[in-house]
Amino acid sequence: MKNLYISAAEYDYYTLLKVAEMAGLAGLVGFHEAGDGYLISFPEGEQVDALIADYKGRLRDLENNIWMH
Repeated sequence: MKNLYISAAEYDYYTLLKVAEMAGLAGLVGFHEAGDGYLISFPEGEQVDALIADYKGRLRDLENNIWMH
């Protein structure tokens, strides 16, 4: 597993979950509370870095209100 930390000050749980669904990652990633944020666990594999980059890109698109995926 590879984890990505996201601050709760930046995004709420439901937004993180929705982006995972839109990225086709529902059921593949895990969400865990971690202090003042969330850890998102991605499955280990050779594509894990690409999955994390795609997920972060979708969050940025949401932030900029651009839905291009």
